[in-house]
Amino acid sequence: MILVVYACLHFCNRGRTSKSIFNVVQNALIKTVWSSIVTLTDVNAMMWKEAKAMALRHESVRVCAETRIAAFVRKEIQESKYKEMKSAALIIQKQMRQVFARRFVASLLKKMKEDEMFQLRIKCATSLQTSWRRFFWRNRFLNHQKRKIECERQINTKKREHLRQKRRLSLASLLYRDVIRIDTTIATVSIHLYEDVQTTMLLKVYVPSTRETFSFRLNENEVRECLERALCSEGRLSWDEMLKRDALNELTKRLMIRNVRGRPIFLFSRRNIVERGLLIKTAVLQSCGEIFLLSMFRSPYDIVFCTYQPSTRLQLRTKISIPKLSSWLNQSYAENRTTWSSSENADASFIPEQALRLLKQENQPNLIEWLVKRVVIRTNPKHGKFELLFQYEAEEERVIKLVTKIQSQWRRIKSRRAAKSQTYTHWEKIYVREERMFAYRNTITDERQWEKPKLLGEDDLPEPVDEWRTEQIVDPTTGQVHVYHVNYGTGQSSWLTEKEAAVLVQRRYRSKHESDLIGKKKLDLVDVVNALKFIQGARDKYDKDPNKLANIVNYALLCHCIDLDFEKARPIYKEAMKVSPNHPLIARAYGIYLLASCQLPRATSFQTACRLFNEADLADPTQSKFHSATEIYFRWSVLADSKNPLALLNFALVHQCIYKKYDHSERLYRAALAADPTNEYVTENYRLFTEERYPGGSYVSLGPPFSVYRRSTIVEERPVWAEWVKMKDPMCPKKGFEIYFFNRFTKTTRFNEPDWKLVWDARVERSSCVSGKTTHWQEYYDPRTKTTFFYDGYSKQYTCVRPE
Repeated sequence: MILVVYACLHFCNRGRTSKSIFNVVQNALIKTVWSSIVTLTDVNAMMWKEAKAMALRHESVRVCAETRIAAFVRKEIQESKYKEMKSAALIIQKQMRQVFARRFVASLLKKMKEDEMFQLRIKCATSLQTSWRRFFWRNRFLNHQKRKIECERQINTKKREHLRQKRRLSLASLLYRDVIRIDTTIATVSIHLYEDVQTTMLLKVYVPSTRETFSFRLNENEVRECLERALCSEGRLSWDEMLKRDALNELTKRLMIRNVRGRPIFLFSRRNIVERGLLIKTAVLQSCGEIFLLSMFRSPYDIVFCTYQPSTRLQLRTKISIPKLSSWLNQSYAENRTTWSSSENADASFIPEQALRLLKQENQPNLIEWLVKRVVIRTNPKHGKFELLFQYEAEEERVIKLVTKIQSQWRRIKSRRAAKSQTYTHWEKIYVREERMFAYRNTITDERQWEKPKLLGEDDLPEPVDEWRTEQIVDPTTGQVHVYHVNYGTGQSSWLTEKEAAVLVQRRYRSKHESDLIGKKKLDLVDVVNALKFIQGARDKYDKDPNKLANIVNYALLCHCIDLDFEKARPIYKEAMKVSPNHPLIARAYGIYLLASCQLPRATSFQTACRLFNEADLADPTQSKFHSATEIYFRWSVLADSKNPLALLNFALVHQCIYKKYDHSERLYRAALAADPTNEYVTENYRLFTEERYPGGSYVSLGPPFSVYRRSTIVEERPVWAEWVKMKDPMCPKKGFEIYFFNRFTKTTRFNEPDWKLVWDARVERSSCVSGKTTHWQEYYDPRTKTTFFYDGYSKQYTCVRPE
């Protein structure tokens, strides 16, 4: 019964009974079932048993989940602790390995530093490895680049050959090419002939505005049928007749154009040449002295004009589409709108109110009359044949010609500008030193000319830059390439590079410097051989007879000047002085030895040397007996080793004490100091030399040495002194001699004031008289100081102030 009631409720609910009534009945049914069934003992026991089983299952699932969660948490904790301990162990191992490695490397480096030979080998090995790797990888890269370039060259060659072959075939098969215009679309038409399995003709139409190409392939029968109908041939045409340009031109007349979504589509009509539409007008036209029969056909799409010339049976054809005709009418109305009211010769058939109604069928006579007046038959200037076109087409051709002419003028100007810029790139201005004028050189062909390139016009190339460049020249006889260097700014050229030229200049400078130090006389091979023989003979003679005076003196000079062994030379000099104390050669050589070796006490040694020099001057005032020793020993030691400070010191003492050439001695002293500035023998003798050059010293001169000028300052300078200035030495070793005069051009110094009369006389001698022939004042120009001065003929005085 309960089930019946429940089914009735569902049925009522499906019968769209009120939902609230259904809910009330459903609740009452649930209460009835619970009070009547659950209170039964068996049912109640079964329900409690099932409830306990469900509770046990739920509890077991919860306990299992807790156990799994606890196990997962313990696993995560243990895993994190293990990872931390592992990372810490790895870090400790890494640090320990680094410590051990540092200690090991430090010990190896310490051993390597101690072993110089090992370091040298390492440097050599590193240098060799670097050079080898550089050579290997550079060679490999160059080979790769070479192979790559060769591969690209072969690919490009194949592509070019393929394109060349394709173009050659295309040009060989080309029969006809021309530019046509259908409506307002300009296209290029080309006809090719192919003879493969069967003879076919390919007609291609290229549209520049859309960059599309339309191709139409015609077999022999189709070509023959079209041409025979077009040419009105009575018999079968031959291939020679069909391949003529006039015959192929008839094929282009079968091309039609359709505009699809604003894009021109070309079609080839394979039908017979029969005009579409109705014949609306026939008329007789006279143009160019000929009579033509005009026929007009109108269709819903276009209007076709055909003419026939009875004398030559020439047929001409053109057409205009209806949209193009409508735009032409509107354009003509817009152009003539402002002239209708004032124009007396206006076209009576074309008034503004009827302009838009001419296309209607009832206004067809007016349209025909308007079109006939605007049909043009003229001779084509290209091939001299008649052609049929409309007035707007003739106007467009005229505009195109004007535009083409403007474009050609612009291209000519642009090409001239490009050629001019290319001339600036390919040509350069060079200076010809022999002719003392500029020339022009082509940087690509090395062509040279005196005239300026014509493309430059009134402009000119920039002046050449003063820089050296490397150029190549090919020997026409041997074909060998020679490299030379040229400066187009100065017109100089050389076979030497800048480095080689610098080395040559340095070599010449060193040679000049050495010649200034040791004399301009050069030794040849004979002199070298004789000197070596004499030196070796002096050794041998002393070994054989050490008691002979000549052997003792030569051996002492040998130890002193050649061997530079002062300790060994001392007893030999003393033995020579005992044998002959008054000999001028021995006295001078021993005095130079005392000064060069800085024998203690130095004051006593200096006095002894000066006494020996004075005694030798009394005995040999011309130094003739000492000249041979100077050349063989003192000068030869400098020639053998010009960088040895002791050899330069001995030679400086010879010029200082024997020949009294103090300036030359100073140059030798500076060269010795440059070679070894810490040599005590050189520094001590140079100090003594500079102190004794002042008044009251043994080597007194007119002024202090030139080296003092570098540390001095200008105290006073006057225009009347010319090149002389008064200077002060702040480090002068003797008081009272700080002020001196210095000549800026001759580099000479004087303690006393120069003789100004001699200075003015020399200045007048080297100057030129500018003016003063008519007055007592004479003006002179001094080219050395680049100043002017004046001379009073009455008072015999000179002045640098211009007289009033």
